[in-house]
Amino acid sequence: MVGANILSVLCGLWYLSGVCDKNPDPGRTSRDPVVQDDPSFELLFKTNRQEMLNVPIQFEKPVPKWLRGTLIRNGLGVFENGDRRFKHSFDAFGKLSSFRMTGSKKGFFSTRLLRSQFFNDSMKTHTIAPYLMLETVEPPFNQLEKFQALLRGIDNMNVNVYSFQHKDKNEYVVLSDFWKIYEIHPRNLSIGEPVSVPPTGGVFSSRYLLNFLNLMSTAHPLPYPGTDWHLTFLSSVSLLPWARSAMNLIKIKSAQDREIIARWEVDRVPYMHSFSVTEHYAVLFAFPFYVNVVKMALKAEPFRCLDWYPDQPTTVYVVNLKTGHVQTLTTGNVFIMHHVNAYEVSMDHLVVDVSAYTGPEAMYNFEMDIILDPVARNKFNPHARVQRYDIYLGDKPQVKMQTFQGAPGAEYTTFLDLPTINEKYRSKPYCITYGVVLKRDNSSLSDAALVKKNFCNHLEDRTWHQPQQFPEEAWFVPDPRGSREDDGLLMMPVLDGNKNRTYLAIMDARTLKMVNRAYLPTVIPFSFHGRFFPELT
Repeated sequence: MVGANILSVLCGLWYLSGVCDKNPDPGRTSRDPVVQDDPSFELLFKTNRQEMLNVPIQFEKPVPKWLRGTLIRNGLGVFENGDRRFKHSFDAFGKLSSFRMTGSKKGFFSTRLLRSQFFNDSMKTHTIAPYLMLETVEPPFNQLEKFQALLRGIDNMNVNVYSFQHKDKNEYVVLSDFWKIYEIHPRNLSIGEPVSVPPTGGVFSSRYLLNFLNLMSTAHPLPYPGTDWHLTFLSSVSLLPWARSAMNLIKIKSAQDREIIARWEVDRVPYMHSFSVTEHYAVLFAFPFYVNVVKMALKAEPFRCLDWYPDQPTTVYVVNLKTGHVQTLTTGNVFIMHHVNAYEVSMDHLVVDVSAYTGPEAMYNFEMDIILDPVARNKFNPHARVQRYDIYLGDKPQVKMQTFQGAPGAEYTTFLDLPTINEKYRSKPYCITYGVVLKRDNSSLSDAALVKKNFCNHLEDRTWHQPQQFPEEAWFVPDPRGSREDDGLLMMPVLDGNKNRTYLAIMDARTLKMVNRAYLPTVIPFSFHGRFFPELT
């Protein structure tokens, strides 16, 4: 989507006098001496180039016969190449892992690096090739390489995996917070061609595409209620001083067919990682973390070219899925990575649950120099707080926020992120979410727990924590015989710090008691998100 006008604007900005100011890192700490502390935790951020296909794994006992399908997870794999290393852990080359469940004691494990254009170019040149990423590399790119990175854009789809139904078949894709995606072949985890088609709709003319950077989207598409389609958003950053930027709500019919539902102009484009959908509305929280296009052109580091305003309110956009009408409200300053779920009490009263932070500090603190330094990483606060927003759209539109309490002795259940729900309750009234809490003891970042938060009755909150066991995001698989919201199993990779091995854990979703596990033949580095696909048996 980069045309001549974009090139001319970027070239002009490139030669502006001065340099962009580096954003302060609110969560940075002084470099204290490294101490020996939970060194196994650092395996989550260590390169693992091992690849394997359909390696048999054995569970400690047979899994339920109905547990058939494949869990695919997306995350990090390679943190350095040749003479360079990534400065931020989130920029590591992507790696997929899959776990095929057979309804018996036997399963199959596969893992493979994501061979994107970025990855292939880097391997050919024995370095980290100049592409756009969250931060930068060490040693840094020179000025020419920064310009090349701007032109090539983001190409490392290491955040999530999803599927779109199209003509009675499923299309499987990997994606990040950018418009570009890659199709994948789920049986062998190989990658297809990149997809970066513009959405259909009258506004997206060739002239429009040349004057805007249509790059930023979400790694978390959501089902469009009552249809086989899905929803996402696209941010359009204006490159022309006299033209306003815009946000777009998009209907996904297939990987190659994405259609605009609504478009509205904004003064500045916010960074957003996720959003919510109810039966009739999409809800986007545009907190004041804005793209600075001049800084982007000069520095070519997206995360360092976002301006955070802690004293400004958050704008809430509520989009009618049928009409495309956009209603704008405001609420207090907040930073959100993950929405949990949303539903309608009535057409004029929406409920949106999120994992909220006071600012973007936690993201900065996953830089490699911090995450691999136990003194530094144990100093910062990684806690989100689960918050509920009641949105009223009637004659007196307003947004009201409330917080939750945890069960006695387990108050930290409200500090979860990486939320997972029973997807049968997506966009519907619900009670339960599952998530991960880091720094459970308020001392060590690696002291992690899996938690169950019951919004309807906090006394039913549950936790799972074991020393030197590092759980990641869980995925809920419903029991087809069940009737309760929490009738089912949770599946998640866990790094066993005592054995320096990863295992796939299966937990009872009601009690959070481990009911089964299978050790893997290799360590899985940190993975962000995944999904279970029952059709992949």
